[in-house]
Amino acid sequence: MGDGRLTPVQGEERLAGIAAAEHRDELKAFTEDLEASPPPHGRQDETGPPPATGAEAPTSSVSLLRATVRRGEWAPGPEHTVLAFMGGAQLDFRDARLDPRGTTVRVFAIMGGVVIIVGPDVEVRCDGRGAMGGFADLSGPPTTPPPFPAPPLHVTGAAIWGGVEIRRRDREPLPPA
Repeated sequence: MGDGRLTPVQGEERLAGIAAAEHRDELKAFTEDLEASPPPHGRQDETGPPPATGAEAPTSSVSLLRATVRRGEWAPGPEHTVLAFMGGAQLDFRDARLDPRGTTVRVFAIMGGVVIIVGPDVEVRCDGRGAMGGFADLSGPPTTPPPFPAPPLHVTGAAIWGGVEIRRRDREPLPPA
């Protein structure tokens, strides 16, 4: 489950079966379809970020009179709250490990700006509002088919004398660790 190769439900079912096993040879049935552990980056396939485990805590980003940038591999959890007060924030979700149930981003831009970048296969749902400011989903539909099941990114919130925009960009290779 931690590597993202099993859903939480599948993992719990297998753990229950392992706990109920009475003989060592019964354990093979629960692990034989799983290959060896993935490489240190947790990525076999460089086309997308590794999935989240579903156990991440909600996170936040605050930008008060300054700039805040989140990019690379990070786990925003099921909810990520952003406050940009007279400052700017850039959240790059292209390599983020999104929650398997979906991630909600609550954005509050007050005399500030927030730019959200998503990858080519992320489904975006936007229902934020602007008051003397703008809240724009410029991402369009996914440009490549999302992997099944693809967790959606729901962006909501308000822009007051500020701006929020969501843009879609291709993924860039991550630098070696």
